[in-house]
Amino acid sequence: MNLFVVSIQSVQNIKSFQLELDLSSNRLICLVGRNGTGKTTLMRALRNLSSADTFQKTANPQIFQENSVIKYTIDGQEILFQYDSDIRSLNCKQEIPRSIRTAISAELPMPYGARFSYFRGASDADSEIRQSLILGRYVKPQELINFLSAIYATDKFDDLVEIAVSGKKFYSIRLEGNRYIREDHLSSGEYFLINLYRTIKGSAKLIAIDEIDLSLDAAAQSRLTAWLRLFCSEYKCSILFTTHSLAIMSTLDRSEISYVEQDADRTIAHPASYSYVRARLFGFQGWDKYILTEDTVLREFIEHVIQNHCPSTFFQYKVIHIGGSFQVTDLLRRNANERFLAAPENVIGILDGDQREVAHAQHDAIHFIPMESVEKAILAHYVENDFPFKLPQHRAFTGPKDVFNAIQQERIATTVEMNKYLCEKYADSIANLSKTLSRFLGAAGST
Repeated sequence: MNLFVVSIQSVQNIKSFQLELDLSSNRLICLVGRNGTGKTTLMRALRNLSSADTFQKTANPQIFQENSVIKYTIDGQEILFQYDSDIRSLNCKQEIPRSIRTAISAELPMPYGARFSYFRGASDADSEIRQSLILGRYVKPQELINFLSAIYATDKFDDLVEIAVSGKKFYSIRLEGNRYIREDHLSSGEYFLINLYRTIKGSAKLIAIDEIDLSLDAAAQSRLTAWLRLFCSEYKCSILFTTHSLAIMSTLDRSEISYVEQDADRTIAHPASYSYVRARLFGFQGWDKYILTEDTVLREFIEHVIQNHCPSTFFQYKVIHIGGSFQVTDLLRRNANERFLAAPENVIGILDGDQREVAHAQHDAIHFIPMESVEKAILAHYVENDFPFKLPQHRAFTGPKDVFNAIQQERIATTVEMNKYLCEKYADSIANLSKTLSRFLGAAGST
């Protein structure tokens, strides 16, 4: 595989976007741009080539239109995914050769990335891992040890070993007395890099990673790209990734960065310098404040509260969905030590109300919405006679997410309308939450 072209038409925010990649160059390709320009949609499109149900699992059906199309061209061979009203998503009626499906590996953020299936796999294989360690059935992965040791400037990985279980390779750090630290018990950044290395050693010609910086501290970010270049050359692959990290961008060559933006009815990715990107994205600085939260539903609810219930904010802020309450609190605590986002006082977490009594959520910088969750609140009120977003006919629901998604899919109400409804329903509690957010974001009149 050499020339790879992906064309996207009428999917979510993208009206028209074409990205052409020469995979024979074996290089780094960094895509940067403001939120909403289509970077994650592109990553989903890349993953969709190897996992044809990607959009069904990770996206709302309302991002599609009747004319939605994604076309892949691989060395002149075309593969077409078109909108299928029967499944309310994209569908391909061609047989995709296995050689093409395995040539593209795309890693989405939490919780959809392949790294999380390995997380479960390491736990399931624990007894075999333990037995192999006791019997000495392992090898020393020196290249991976060198990689991790260089990125984190530590010797803690000197006793890392590789163990094969049912055709898969797992990694653990050997300790005295037949004890060990399994790879999924390492920090999220260390675990991510092990999984990245595992993918690089595989068969993929193109490795795509959305939000590569999310779990890495600034020091690790600054050392990463030099190693990735070496791996691209050694294993004959190209690595495409998105990032908001200036630490990573500052280490890239000018030929490795492309800026993604909307231009009339097109989305374009054009080469850009680090200084250009820094000016366009940050105005020569990052965000002043960060709010960490669990998922996209909660992130959109918090953004709704800020936009509609807080006075005009003084500080520039970013709400980041992490993927679970433990991950939110873990990232917040590690930032307090490493400051890879900002000073501790400039980072807070907001979780669903059903996490209020959870042990790991007991932290001064953690706050909660007044409902158990957005979806659970909608389900609780759905049974009320005056609920405004009733579906046209009775149906059995599998849970809160099913109700929440069905209301959108049937075009009964948008997320914005449901968020507005909940804010009115819980007006007093939302007022308290908005005061917390106003204080944090420096809103006019806050103390």
